[in-house]
Amino acid sequence: MPERPQIVVAKGGFLAETYRTSGLTGCLRKIGAALSMNLPLWFIGRRTNRSVGAYFDLITDDARLFYGDCFHFGYFKAGTEGFAEALAAHTDLVGEMARLDHQKKVLDIGCGIGAPAIQLAKQYGCSILGVNISGEQVRQGRELVAKSGLSNKITISEGNALALTATDSSIDSILCLEVAGDICVTKEQKTKLIDEMYRVLKPGGSIGFSDLVFTGKPSMDEEKAMRMILYHSGAELVTDWPALFEKRGFVIQEKRNILPQTMKTWDHTVAIYEERAAEVDERYGKAIANKTRRYLREIPKILQKYAAFPVLSIQKPLLV
Repeated sequence: MPERPQIVVAKGGFLAETYRTSGLTGCLRKIGAALSMNLPLWFIGRRTNRSVGAYFDLITDDARLFYGDCFHFGYFKAGTEGFAEALAAHTDLVGEMARLDHQKKVLDIGCGIGAPAIQLAKQYGCSILGVNISGEQVRQGRELVAKSGLSNKITISEGNALALTATDSSIDSILCLEVAGDICVTKEQKTKLIDEMYRVLKPGGSIGFSDLVFTGKPSMDEEKAMRMILYHSGAELVTDWPALFEKRGFVIQEKRNILPQTMKTWDHTVAIYEERAAEVDERYGKAIANKTRRYLREIPKILQKYAAFPVLSIQKPLLV
C-alpha cells in the first residue's frame, strides 16, 4: 500500500511563500517561468517545448504541496481506492505494460520528479534513466531519488525526449507515463517522439505507454478550462497513438482505455481544493482560486464528451 503524501500547509501568497523558502532568486525564477510559459500563448497562440518546461518549472512546488509527488491521473481500478493508491496503480499498470524486470535498462521519458521511477525501481530492481525538459523537476527529482536511497539505480537528466542522448538500440524498456501530449506540441513532433523511441529501444524491447487523448475538438469556452487547468488545448490532444506506433513498425501487444477508471481523479482534486480553501484563496487570491475551482468542475464534463485514455504495451519487433 503506498504511503499517503505528507500534507504541507501553504503559508501566505504564492510569491511570498516562494520568497520565504527560496529567497529573491526563487521568486525571479518563478516570474521568469510564468513569462516563458505564457508568452508563446499570447504571441503565437500555442505552446512550445520551452514553454512546457517553464510550465512544469512553475507548477511543481504547488502540485507537490497539494497533491504529492506524482504528476499523472489516478487509476481507480476498483473505484474504492484512495488517491495515493490510485496514482501508484497507474504507475504499476504502465510498468506492467513495459514488461519490466530486474535485469532491464529502462528509459523513463518525462519522468517528473522521479516518483514513478522510485516505485518501479523498488518493485522490479531495474535501472532507470529519467529524462525531463523541466530543470526544476530535474533538480527536485535528484533530491527525491537521493532521499530514497536509489541513486545507484535511478539517474535523472535534463533533456528533450525529441532528441534523446541514448545510443541506438541501447534501452530494454521505455516508460512513457502520461507525458506524450505534454512533450509534443505539434503533429510532427508526435512522429518524432515515436521515431526516437524506436531508435533507442532494443529489438524485442517494450514500451509502457499511457496518455490522455481527445477524439473531438472542444468549444472555445471548453478550451479555456483546458488551458487553465492542464496547459493544453483539447485540439492538441487529438491523436491516434496506436496508429502512429504501428505506422513506425511497432507491434501493439495490449491496448486498454482507462478513461472511466481515471475520472475519480477530479473528485479528489476538487475535494482537496475545497478542504484547503483558505490556503488556496490566500495563495492565489480569491478571484483566481474561484476560477480554478469552477474550471476544475468543468474538466470531467469535457473529458466525458471528447476524451479517451489509451494504455498500451508496445513492442519493437525482434527482426528489424
